[in-house]
Amino acid sequence: MLYIASALSPTPILDTLRVKGLTGPDSISLVVAKPNRIEIWDVNEAGLTFSADLELWGSVVGISLVENTEVPGLKPHLLVLLGPPDAHLLLLSFQLEPSPSLIVTSSLALSPPTPTLRRAEFFNGVISQGFTALVSLWVGVVSCIEIDVEKEKEAKRRRSNRVQRLVFKDNFNINLREHNLLHLAFLPSSSPQNEPTLSFLWLSSNSTLHLQARRLAAKSRTFNELSKAVDVVMPTGKTSVEDDTDFNDIPLSCPAARRVVPVDSEHMLVIGDEHTCLYNLSFTPQSPQISRGSLSSSQGPKSPRGANTQRSPQNDMMGGSGKRRKSSAAGSRSGLEVGERWNLKPLWRVRQGFGTVLSATVLETHASGASVLIGDECGRLTCISWETQPTRFLLGEEDRYGCQTQNVCQIAPPSSLTYLDNGYLFLSSGCSDSSLVNLQIPSGSESCGSSASPTRGIPIRKGKGRASGQSADFADVEDSTTGLTSIKERWTNLAPVRDFDVVREEGGGISHLVVASGVSNSNSLRIIRSGVGLEDLVTIEGIEGITDLWPVASSNGSPLLLGSTPTSTFVLQIEPEITAVDIPDSIASRPTLSAAVLESSLVQITACGVVLWSDLASGNQAGNWEVPNGEEIVAGHICGSLVAVARRRGKVDIISASSNGLQLLVSYEAGAEVASLAVIQLPTLPSPIIAVATWEKEILVYALDQIQAGASVVTSLSESFPSLGTLTSTSGVQLIAGSDDGSMITYDLEPSGDQGEIVMKGKRLASLGNRPLKLCQTAGLAVGEDQIVAVGLTERMSVVFESSDRIDFSTASRKDIVAAANIPTTAFGHVIALASGTGLSFTRVNSLKKLSVSTMDTGDRTANKIISMTTQKLLALGTVSRVLESQTGDVLQSSYIELRDPTTLDLHVDLRLKDREEVTCLQEVLFKEDYYLAVGTAILPNDEDLDSLLSINESSLYAQSGRLLLVAPEQDASSGEWKLKIVHSKDVPGPVNDIASIHGFLAIAAGSTVTTVKATGDHSFLEVCDTFSSVFVAQHLLVVPPTKLHSTPRLIVGDGMRSLCVLEVDLALATVWSEDKDMATHQVMALQNVKDQGQGCIIADGHSNLLTFRLDESLESAASFGLHEDVVRFRQGSLVPPSSAPETMTPDLLFATADGRIGIIGELTTAASQTMNDLQRNMARYHKGPGGMDWKTWRRGGTELVTKDTAGFVDGDFIQRFLDTSLVSAADAEKMLNGTNAHEHVGKLGPDGHGKVDVERADVLRVLEAAAGLY
Repeated sequence: MLYIASALSPTPILDTLRVKGLTGPDSISLVVAKPNRIEIWDVNEAGLTFSADLELWGSVVGISLVENTEVPGLKPHLLVLLGPPDAHLLLLSFQLEPSPSLIVTSSLALSPPTPTLRRAEFFNGVISQGFTALVSLWVGVVSCIEIDVEKEKEAKRRRSNRVQRLVFKDNFNINLREHNLLHLAFLPSSSPQNEPTLSFLWLSSNSTLHLQARRLAAKSRTFNELSKAVDVVMPTGKTSVEDDTDFNDIPLSCPAARRVVPVDSEHMLVIGDEHTCLYNLSFTPQSPQISRGSLSSSQGPKSPRGANTQRSPQNDMMGGSGKRRKSSAAGSRSGLEVGERWNLKPLWRVRQGFGTVLSATVLETHASGASVLIGDECGRLTCISWETQPTRFLLGEEDRYGCQTQNVCQIAPPSSLTYLDNGYLFLSSGCSDSSLVNLQIPSGSESCGSSASPTRGIPIRKGKGRASGQSADFADVEDSTTGLTSIKERWTNLAPVRDFDVVREEGGGISHLVVASGVSNSNSLRIIRSGVGLEDLVTIEGIEGITDLWPVASSNGSPLLLGSTPTSTFVLQIEPEITAVDIPDSIASRPTLSAAVLESSLVQITACGVVLWSDLASGNQAGNWEVPNGEEIVAGHICGSLVAVARRRGKVDIISASSNGLQLLVSYEAGAEVASLAVIQLPTLPSPIIAVATWEKEILVYALDQIQAGASVVTSLSESFPSLGTLTSTSGVQLIAGSDDGSMITYDLEPSGDQGEIVMKGKRLASLGNRPLKLCQTAGLAVGEDQIVAVGLTERMSVVFESSDRIDFSTASRKDIVAAANIPTTAFGHVIALASGTGLSFTRVNSLKKLSVSTMDTGDRTANKIISMTTQKLLALGTVSRVLESQTGDVLQSSYIELRDPTTLDLHVDLRLKDREEVTCLQEVLFKEDYYLAVGTAILPNDEDLDSLLSINESSLYAQSGRLLLVAPEQDASSGEWKLKIVHSKDVPGPVNDIASIHGFLAIAAGSTVTTVKATGDHSFLEVCDTFSSVFVAQHLLVVPPTKLHSTPRLIVGDGMRSLCVLEVDLALATVWSEDKDMATHQVMALQNVKDQGQGCIIADGHSNLLTFRLDESLESAASFGLHEDVVRFRQGSLVPPSSAPETMTPDLLFATADGRIGIIGELTTAASQTMNDLQRNMARYHKGPGGMDWKTWRRGGTELVTKDTAGFVDGDFIQRFLDTSLVSAADAEKMLNGTNAHEHVGKLGPDGHGKVDVERADVLRVLEAAAGLY
C-alpha cells in the first residue's frame, strides 16, 4: 500500500476581499482564498497579522462577501464556492471563542441539472448582493441561492451564546441561452428593495460579444431584460470586418472584452485586451408603439477579435486548468414590459495597451467621476480616472469626460487587486509572489477637470495591423503618467510550476529541489530545502579546534559562552560586545567535558573531577570532587543540582551540587565502558532518572532511588547497533539517543515497573544523517509554540524540537558543525552559537519549517524544462522568453538552453536556439561511454502561433517538426568558463516529447512514434534503428528496471491520449516490439517508476487522478487516488534519508502539481499498512470536513461520468488530522479506534506476522509521527 502526503500545500492566491467588522467591531480584514484554504488576516499598523484559517476539502473556485445592511449586530459572512467533483457552496463566519476560527454556518451541495452537462468554460464563480447569491458552474445554468438569518429556535438548539448567523434558505436554477458566459456582475443597488440588476457579457454563436443589463426576479425565478443587447465590438452600427481591420477606427469598439467592472448603479467599465469603454445605463421613457420592438440581440458580422475569447490566458495566471471552448448557442429573448425602456450605451473609450486584464478594482467613486485600477497578464498596473464635464446646456450637446490613464508600475500579473487603506494595495497573484504594495499615484484632478487638454488623434497602424498610442471617443485624454510603488511584504507562491528536479549531494543523498515556475514577466527558480530558517548575526574566524560549547553566566548574570578544545578551555563574553574573558590557568589549562550554571556558581566537569567555581575571574572554588589517581572521567552530564560522571571501566558516580559544595550521593558499576550519560529531572517523577549508554549495544536506565537502595532490576534498551553519541532529555519523560549511523531514537519512558524500575512504553527512530550523531542540548530556546530541545550534528546539522507534545526534527543548510549551544541575549533573544573547524558563528532561528523556499527571479525567461546533471554537477534548463508588446500586440519570442550552478543558480552559459524553436524535453544520457545533454525541441510553423503560446505555453499543440540535439557541456581549464557544444543535430517529424537511454541506445518519443537511434563512428551522426508507431501520442518514456520475470530493462510509453504501452527493446539491434498495452483513455500527464509490492509505475492522468500499474506477468491496474490537481512531474527521491523510518515507510517519490503542491509517495510496511488502512476507514466514517464534506467523496477519482473510489492509497493529509486534538476530540478518537464492531478495531499484525492484534492510541500516534517525520 502507498502513502501519499503533502510537504507543501498549494500557494497561489486566487482572490482576496477587504471586509469591515469581520473579526471585531472596527476591524478591517483581508480574506485570502487559496486553492484549498481560506485565510483571515487583520489589517493594522504593523501590516497584515494572521487571525484564522480553514482548510477545505475541495478546490476553491470563487469567494464573495455577504454584507449585512438590515439586521443589527450581524457580522459579515463569506461565501466560498468549491468546484466539482463534489461542488459545494459554503457560508462562513468568524468566531472568537473558544479560539479565533472560521466556522461553516451553512453548506449547500451543487449538482448539474443533467449528469452530462459540461462545466462552464469562461466564467466560474460566485457573486452576491444583499442576501442573494449567484453561482455559475455549468454551461447554460446559473444557480440562485437565497440567504436568510438563522431562526432563533435553531440558534438555541445549536449553541448557548445564540450569536446570529446566516444560513441558506432556498436554491433554484435559472437556464440561460447564452452558453458562453464571459462575465457576470451585480450593479450597486441604490435601494435594498429594488430587484438586483446585473450585467451580462457573453459570446454568441456567431462570435459576437454582447453586453446587456438584466434584473433578477426571484419570485418568477428568471432574469428580465432591462436593456437591449449591445455588440461591444461594434456598438454604433454594423461595420464590415476583415482580418486586417483596425478596431481603433471603429468608434467606441472594445474587442476581446472579457470583464465588466460596475462603478455605480448607472455606470460600468467594459475592459478588453486593448481598450476600456465606459457604458451608461439610463432610464428612457418610450411610447407603447416603439416599445413593441424586440430587444433580442442583433446578429452582427463575425468579429475576428471576438474569437480570441476561445483561449483563456488566465489558466496559468489563476493557477487553474481551464477547458477549450467546444460549442456555443444563442437565441432570442423576450422584451420588457410595454412603456419601460433602459438604454445601455457607451460614453467614451481609452486605450490601455495590449494585454488581457486579469483583475480590476475601484479605487474611488464620486458624483462626477471615478478611478479604477486594472492589472493585465503582463503585470502592468494602469489607473483610469475620469471626470464629467457638463456641456448639455450648450446647444443640447452631450456631456464630455476628462480622462487620464496612468501607468502605475509593472509587477506580477494579478489574480485580484484589493485596496486596503491609506494607499496600500494587496496584489494577489496566481503565477508569482503576491505583494503588499504602497501606491503613490499622481493626482489626476488637474487633467480631469474642466480645462481638459485637446483630444489626441489616433495614430496609424503599426506592427501586425494594430495601433499604438491613446484612443478616445467622446472624451479628452491626458498623457499617461507614471506612478510610484514600493513593496512592503512579499508572499511566496510556487505556482504555476513548470518543472522541477532533485539536486543530489556527493554521497547520493538529496541536497535540495529546484523548481521552475512562473509565467509572463514573473518567472523564477526556487530552491526548496528540507530545513530550518537561519539568520547569521555574527561570525568570528580564527578560533580553531573547538569540540564543545556550553552557555554559562558571570556573577552579575551577564551571558557567557564556555568552549572546550582538546587541550584547553576558554570563555567569551557575549554582551555588550564579544570579547575573551581572562580566566585562571586552573580553568583554562584543561579541556572541559561538561559545564552548567548552578545558582551563581559554575559546575565544570573535567577528566580529573568536578569543580564548583564561585567566581570565574578570580578562580575561587566553592567545592571540588576529584577521582583517585590513575582514574579518568570519560563522560558527564549536569541537570539541575545533579551531576553524573562516568569513569573508565564503567564506574558511575552521582553527585549533588549546591552553593555549599559537592557531595557524592552514590556510586555503582555499569558493567561496561560508558559512552555517554543523561539525567532526567521532572516534578512529575518520583525520582530522577539516570541513563547510561555503553559500548556494549545497550542503554541502561535507572531511577536514582533504585541505585541508592541497591536494587538489582535495571532497564536495558538494547539496539542492533552500537550506541555512540550523547544523550539528552526533553520536557516529557522521554530520552533521545544518537547512534553511530546517524539515527536518532526517541524513547517514551515511565517509572511504572513492579519494583520501581523504568518501563519503556515505545520508541521512534529517525535518520538525521549517516555519520555518528552528536546531540547538543539547547533548553529554553523557543520558536513560536515549538520548543527546541537539541541540535543534532552529523555530516549536516538538524534541529530537534518538541511540537504538540511530540519530538520532531528539521534539517538546516549547515555542514561541518562540531558543537552548538543556546545563548540568551538582550538584543536578539535566544541565539545559537555554532562552532566549525575554523571559527564561531552566532545564529538566530527564524523558523522551523519542514521546507524552506528561496527565490531567484528570472524576469521574462520561463524555464519550461529542468534537469540536474549529477555527473557534471550542473543544472540544465530549457527557457523561453515571450514578451507581449503593449503598443503593437506583437509577441517576441526567443528560446535558450542554459547551464547554471545547481546550488547558487548562477548562470554559466546559455545557447540561443533557432527562431520559433522551443525546448520540450531535457535528459542527461550515457551514450557510448560519454555523458551528454540530450535536448528535444519543437519548431512552430509560423509566427501567428506565438499568440496562442503566450496563453497556453504548450508548443507541442502547434509544432509540426522538432530536433534532437546532443549537447556536450565543456569547461575551459584555465578560465573556468563553460560553453555548450552541439555534437549532433537531427531533424524529427514532430515535436520531441521525451528522450530515454536504454541498452546504450537512445529512444525518442516524437509525435505518434517511438524511435530508437544509435551512434556510428565517432559520434558524428545518429542512425535510426527502429520505429514503433502503435501509439496515439508518444508523450512520456520510462525505463523500467529488471524484475524477477524480466531480466532486462523495458521501455514504457505514456500515451497522451490513451494509457500505457510496454515495449521490449532488443539488446543488440535496438528493434522495438510491443509486449503489453492498456487502451483506457487516461491521457498520461506524468509517468514514473514506483514500488508497491513489487515493481510498478505510476501515472497522473488527464482527469487529475493518480493511478498505479503492476508490471508482473502483464500490465495490471493497481491503486487509484483522486488528487484533483494536475501533476507536472514525478521525481525519484525523498525529502529526508529514505531509511529515516524503516519500520513504517520507505519514501521514494516526489511530485509537484501546477498549483505548487509538493508531495511525497512511499511504500508502507505491512505492519504500518494494516494500522493506517484501518484508521483511514474508520476516520472516513466519523470525521467530516468543513460543511459536512465526506472524505470518500472528496478523494473519489475517475472521470466526470464514471467515478472511482480511492483504493491502494493512504491519504496522509487526512489521517494526520488524528494527531490534532483541536480537530479530533478524545471521544471521536475513541470511536475511530474501535470502529462499529470488533472487526473494525484499528489493529496491527500479530507477533508472528499473521493475524491482527488491537492497538492503543499511543501505538497509532507513534506510527503517524514516524510517517510525519519523513516530510
